Amino acid sequence: MGLLEDKALVEAALFVSGRPLSVKELSKALGIKSLDYLEKLIELIAAEYAERKSAIEVVKVLGDKYVMQVKQEYSQRVIHLMPRPDLRTGELKTLALIAYLQPIEQSKIIKLRGSQAYEHIKKLIEMGLIYAEPYERTKLLGTTQKFAELYGFPENDPVIIKEAFKKVVHAEYSDLIAKLEGKTVDDSAKTEEDSSESDGTS
Repeated sequence: MGLLEDKALVEAALFVSGRPLSVKELSKALGIKSLDYLEKLIELIAAEYAERKSAIEVVKVLGDKYVMQVKQEYSQRVIHLMPRPDLRTGELKTLALIAYLQPIEQSKIIKLRGSQAYEHIKKLIEMGLIYAEPYERTKLLGTTQKFAELYGFPENDPVIIKEAFKKVVHAEYSDLIAKLEGKTVDDSAKTEEDSSESDGTS
């Protein structure tokens, strides 16, 4: 194919993926071997959107990945039209913990949620809701701009997101928080009982 066809194909891939894609992923998916050529195509696409002052932008994120997304100044005005991700209860629980504890090592999430969290994390990454960056012998996990847009946050600010999830996580997942802090649920309950006794309450 020629330049225009290749560029259109890359644009289509970024559009339908709904998540950040690396040049290597695009190369494998589209059968375009030259990574330098692919990067030049992405730069051309990004420049075209910027030149016509589109509400859509193509930006580089997570070090070496590219994503097509709605600009922040427009995303908040159309957020109510965006479909919420179809996630099961277990996946939502894993996502909530990552949002609250970010940046959090994947190994700690697995310790809290069990081995099934590997599949949860894989799906959340594929959906573009979280990122995973190499960190020592594990990975660091956190939320993405797409997550922020879908859940109504003005930007992907970990401080704001963590505060918003604080009550939910402590109310719904107190057993996991206790585990993270090195306590068992029984220990936490015992501490509360001891405190009540010292206060003279029952």
